[in-house]
Amino acid sequence: MFPFPLKTFVHPHSAYKLEYPAHWDQVQEKESQSCGFGPHERDDVGLWISVMPISCDTDKLAEELPNMMQHAMQKSEATNLRNDSTLRHHGMVADMTQEGQGGHYWIVAGGDLVLFASTQVPPAERDVWNPLFQKVMASLEITRDDHLLFRRVVIDVMAELQKRQPDQAWKLDENDKIRGKNQVVFLTNVYREVKAAPARREQIIKHFVEHLSTPASAEFGYEVWDEIRGNIVPVLKPRAYFKSGDATKHMATTEWLADVVICYAIKKKQIFRFVTGWDENRWGITHDTLHTVAMDNLAKFPWPKQLMGSRGNDSGRVIVVDTEDGLASSRLLHPQLHKLFSGPLGNPFWAGIPSRDTLVLFSDRRLLKQRIGRRLKKDHDASAYSITHRPFLVTQDGIALGTAK
Repeated sequence: MFPFPLKTFVHPHSAYKLEYPAHWDQVQEKESQSCGFGPHERDDVGLWISVMPISCDTDKLAEELPNMMQHAMQKSEATNLRNDSTLRHHGMVADMTQEGQGGHYWIVAGGDLVLFASTQVPPAERDVWNPLFQKVMASLEITRDDHLLFRRVVIDVMAELQKRQPDQAWKLDENDKIRGKNQVVFLTNVYREVKAAPARREQIIKHFVEHLSTPASAEFGYEVWDEIRGNIVPVLKPRAYFKSGDATKHMATTEWLADVVICYAIKKKQIFRFVTGWDENRWGITHDTLHTVAMDNLAKFPWPKQLMGSRGNDSGRVIVVDTEDGLASSRLLHPQLHKLFSGPLGNPFWAGIPSRDTLVLFSDRRLLKQRIGRRLKKDHDASAYSITHRPFLVTQDGIALGTAK
């Protein structure tokens, strides 16, 4: 533990964070590529951390760290290169041996970054400063897990595309999409799916690439409004979906209820491409127009000819809407929902959308609400495409958030 108050430093580009003594100075150089920490009254004591100019999957890089450390130190005198088990990430430390220096060098790999650190310490004060700098380094946390996961998704999707369609000459374009000769593949959706279920990464990516088709996706980003307005659909997403930063910040959205947001997609066969504010601008339409067109299209969606469900003597009825178009949950917004289902379920009735592909409708019965409420929570937590575990009350006046108890 530190014997004095601490400050938390968060790197301006979200590379890492650490704790350091509150009375120390903190400086940044080269657009925060190098950051320094040390006591104000001393110019011969300090810690410098630099982001190395590489970006990679550091899980695969760990075995190369000794060579990288040797290379980084080749112009400096250091000895006793070893693993540093006090660090949060895989890293190595070495002792400075050049005249007048008693500090250390570190190389640390985490997320998709490699950091190089060094301390300036007078040899006579090793016992005073080295333990303190070691504690600062032990608090260092590389905060690039999301970036690393996105990088892995890009690499895996690129490899799968090159295997299946090598003639497209695929290349990464603007970080969030892969472009071929006549096809653009947007990565936001598949990244979100993998993030929700990382253990299924390989399966999700293979399924994603298998369902890509050149005719359906080649026009993504270049669609003409009059030609695709009939393909605009509303899609319900949890608010947490939009916390990943750059990948989702430009999507066109409408606030709805509680933790659920309406966004919009261009649907062609089994491919979805989310609509952005840039799309609205290039089409010359307002957001209200986008929403109205999407809801008009939703009103035309067919319902399954057979609806699964169960009925009890006095416990009401449950209906599960299962569709093959990936928009079962969107049908909660259907303007005729109450009219279509109040007959068999009663007025009012309840609805749940634990995941993208599930819409559960059930009668307003106490025991049934309790049972289905538990099931919604279970299905929500288990799904890779979860939306919300909270139930909604459906009346002739509209839909409201409720608690199924």
